[in-house]
Amino acid sequence: MTTVANYPQFGDRLNSISEVGEGTAGAYSFKFDNTSFNEVHYYFNTEMYEYDVIINQVDPHAGVWDMQFGPIGGTTKDITNEGKHLKIMATLIQIVNDFIDNLKPNILRFKPEKEDDDDNRRFKFYMAFITRNMRKDYFVHEYGDYIIIERKIKIKSNIPKI
Repeated sequence: MTTVANYPQFGDRLNSISEVGEGTAGAYSFKFDNTSFNEVHYYFNTEMYEYDVIINQVDPHAGVWDMQFGPIGGTTKDITNEGKHLKIMATLIQIVNDFIDNLKPNILRFKPEKEDDDDNRRFKFYMAFITRNMRKDYFVHEYGDYIIIERKIKIKSNIPKI
């Protein structure tokens, strides 16, 4: 593990990410599958794995959805070590934009997970990449363990509350 004690010339910059892909890495092609009114799937293939991106509606009145992804047959915590993280993240950004265009959520929540709960490098990388490449009508912030992608101007639900 690298620490500031090992490399004092870097100071606080050692544990921060300031340069993340510009989203220019080509994205993988993906397929949309509208499973039901409150769940959609997107699928894409890398050279080694087939991935499933699952987006579930949490609150139809508030327009809140949860997103998770991982290799099919694995879990969201799996580390694939493909070395294609920029291309995978560029694909996720395109999937999020497609989802926003089609279903217009107010909030899309995403929880990057890893086997080691104390290791937050995956969260920092995802947060930096998504923030840098998100469309302008949404803003990105963190809330606890979640990355929140939130519409700047909310759409009110016309679904009657029971």
